[in-house]
Parts: sequence; structure tokens; C-alpha cells
Amino acid sequence: MIADPQRPPKAGSMGIRRSDELRLRARSLYLGLLKPPVLRRRHFDGVLATMPQSGTTWTMYLLTLTLAKLNDLPPPLYIQDRSILRSSVHSQIPRIFHTFRVPHYLLRSRTLFRLLHFPKHLILVRDLRDALVSHYEKRKDEYGVDFSTYLRGDARGKLYRHDIWMRIQFLNGWGAFAERHPEQAAVLKYEDLKADTRGQLARICDYFNIEGVTPELLDEVVAAATKAEMAKRLKPGKTTTPVRMDPRPADEWYTDEDRRFVAEVLRRNLKHTFGYQYW
Repeated sequence: MIADPQRPPKAGSMGIRRSDELRLRARSLYLGLLKPPVLRRRHFDGVLATMPQSGTTWTMYLLTLTLAKLNDLPPPLYIQDRSILRSSVHSQIPRIFHTFRVPHYLLRSRTLFRLLHFPKHLILVRDLRDALVSHYEKRKDEYGVDFSTYLRGDARGKLYRHDIWMRIQFLNGWGAFAERHPEQAAVLKYEDLKADTRGQLARICDYFNIEGVTPELLDEVVAAATKAEMAKRLKPGKTTTPVRMDPRPADEWYTDEDRRFVAEVLRRNLKHTFGYQYW
């Protein structure tokens, strides 16, 4: 759970459109500097920053169930219900702010961060290649293109909700944040959560100072938050599902050319790998 973004070495160029890289830098500047900082998160007890399709719904459902059980509240009717994490009605329940956005550049200032008393941040990440497949499966009918087309993305940020360029912005932004504030930032990998859900949930609760968590409670929560159980609690009318049921390995979506493209784009533009081997 210790923040270790792992900055990769610089690399040369090969076959990537320069215009896309320039757009990446421009959008990163816009998202990280020109958009106003979300100062309201200062009044929360914790911040959960998640790269899309990295287990966001699952992680927040685990937290919601845990807090509901600890405080004798009914569990959420749907897995998308996160109101307990934001509620100010129950003062004894930690309020946790969630964001998909990159951190504002001002938050990289140690002085400002200390003076304004921001809470701890937990950064949820996943192998970017797997996250891209998960997102495409969820939105392929909406996009109407094949996977290889979606994979190349749109550095302008207009065609797709969360493509490779957006994810580079997220990882670079939060990697820099974690590097700047190691005492207030921790990293959680989706792969670790999947391999040891009970253990990682216990660490999340400890990190956010959620007290009273017992081994029995952890077992109950984990059992109630399996993929099969969560599929029963989807909100009616949702046209997409956050629960991926396709058993096909993500790597099978990629052609050899796709793999080379991803490796080179990330080698040239990704500043913080979070320990993943992308090239």
C-alpha cells in the first residue's frame, strides 16, 4: 500500500503521431491546471482516485457494505449506490470522496497541501491494457468501431470516454501526486485486490481509519461482493454493466501490431508505471 509510482526511463521515438503526443500534453495541462481544484474534498475523511475500469464499483461496494454492517445500516439496494460514502447524516461514518479526474497541479505543492489539510488519498490502478479491454467491452456498441481502432484512441478527448491517452494522463498525474506526497498517498492495484480481496479490504479500512472491522465481518462482505452477487444488484435501466462477465483473457483482444503500438505509446509518454511492465 506504499506509494511507489516507479518512474520509467526516457525513450526514443518510433511510429507514433507527434500531433497526438502534443494533444496529450495540452490536455494534461488543461485538466491539471486550468480546471478549478476540487477544494471541497478537504472536508472529506479520505479520497479514492481510480482509473476507470480498475475495480471502482467493486472497491466502493466493498467499502459501502463494510460501513453499512459496522453501523447497523441496511446494505445498498444497488451496487451503484454510494450515498453512504458521501453522507453527512451519520457523523460516525468516514466520508470518502471519489474521483476519476487527474489531480490539480496546485495539489502537488507540499506547502499548500499541508496548509489546507487535505485527507489521505488512495489511488486505485490496474494494468492499463486490461482496463482498455474492459472499457471497450462495456462501450463497444456505443462506439461502433473495432477494438484496434478504439485502442489508438483520440488524443483530442472527443470520441471515447476513457481511451489510452486519458489513462496516461491519469497515471502521470496521480503518479506525480504520490511521488510528491508519499505520507498522504497510497496505491492499490486491482490485481492485488482480486488475488487477496479480504486482505486488501482490511488494509483499505486500516488506511482510512475505519475501526471495528473483524475477520468475520470481512468474510461476510467479501462473500456478498463476488461478481455473481454483484450482478444481482445492478440498477434497473442501466444500459451498461460494471461487472465484466466475459471470461476471455484480455490479451486475446490484441494483435501483434496492437501490442507494439501500446508498448511504444507508453514508453514515450508514460512517466509513472506504478510497477507494471509495459515494454
